[in-house]
Amino acid sequence: MNKDLEKFWEQLKTQRDELNVRAQLASYEIKDEWNELEEKWIEAKRKLHELRDDSVESTIEMKHSANVVMEEISKAYGRIHNRLADKAPD
Repeated sequence: MNKDLEKFWEQLKTQRDELNVRAQLASYEIKDEWNELEEKWIEAKRKLHELRDDSVESTIEMKHSANVVMEEISKAYGRIHNRLADKAPD
């Protein structure tokens, strides 16, 4: 699999773990968005699993599709992070 895509995935995993802890304490609005993102997370995880499977030929389209989902997740994680930062006590 593409090393850049793998590195991006590892960064998302770290960001996800950090935000998961903070999201547990967040408002219901953020929790709803978090739950929607978890569905996308599962989709991205499935796509990466397929790309890692050597018996399945990876196409540029498959890699692009995985990257698009990961970009969406990354942007949404950023929004949640900013909203949590705004709610953090001084």
